[in-house]
Amino acid sequence: MKIKFSVVVTLMITCGAFLNAQNKAPSADARGNGKDKDKDQVLVVQISDTHLGDGHAPHAAENLRQAVKMINDRDADAVILSGDIGENPQAWDEARSILKKLKSPLYYLPGNHDVHSKDVDRYRRAFRKDYYEFQVKNYDVYGAKAPAPLPGDTQEESEKMLSWLNDLTQEQRTPDRIVIGVQHIPVFHDAKFPDPKPYWVISEPYRSKEMKALQQLHIKHMLVGHWHNGRVFEREGITWHVAPSTSWLPWGGELGFAVHSIDPNGNVHTEFVDLPGAVP
Repeated sequence: MKIKFSVVVTLMITCGAFLNAQNKAPSADARGNGKDKDKDQVLVVQISDTHLGDGHAPHAAENLRQAVKMINDRDADAVILSGDIGENPQAWDEARSILKKLKSPLYYLPGNHDVHSKDVDRYRRAFRKDYYEFQVKNYDVYGAKAPAPLPGDTQEESEKMLSWLNDLTQEQRTPDRIVIGVQHIPVFHDAKFPDPKPYWVISEPYRSKEMKALQQLHIKHMLVGHWHNGRVFEREGITWHVAPSTSWLPWGGELGFAVHSIDPNGNVHTEFVDLPGAVP
């Protein structure tokens, strides 16, 4: 089996990254301890929206430390931090200091609090690439009612990313290769959740361009964040696995992280793991 993750920045609405159910708490089955895994599975832990340095989340660093300790109790093949790492470079440094204690390989991608129209180079200096692909283990693996026009620099970055993504479709369009995507912002709403504002999703014309590339890559699962609320839903042939936040809860729910078990057929089972006693 070959499983490859691709991580891509989506500056389409000045934020994001790529490799996201109903509004209810996960079932007991989805909250298992996750310590035992099938030897044929890949286990990926997803942290999201850590928001160090955010005034909404005074306990963000403490919560992230707790998450690291809990993740280290699991036999994870990789850990992904899917964006909104911190509010400034100093917060990034604190986050990286905490995350250095992870035992599993860690992969970063940016969120809308990490990159904006003209400062993506700042993120790249700190974390290197903002869209890339990687292999796991031995497997080849808010308020606007309409989206604002993108600045010229942002449009240029978006087109570069989409060009890279389309180039991937040529080399990876093989039946034995499983590709799973990771980005910060979901492409679609989950029915009416969180609310109709374009802030929460990728807007046109980039939505259609991205979906075309994802479909050409035969992607069936996307791991996303941004909503601070653990959810799983299907839209246009793709299952979107939305990781909860470790920092704060604009839409309720529980602070925590996601654990994704990926089988040899590329099926993804997601469990949401709460941080006991954690507060925003």
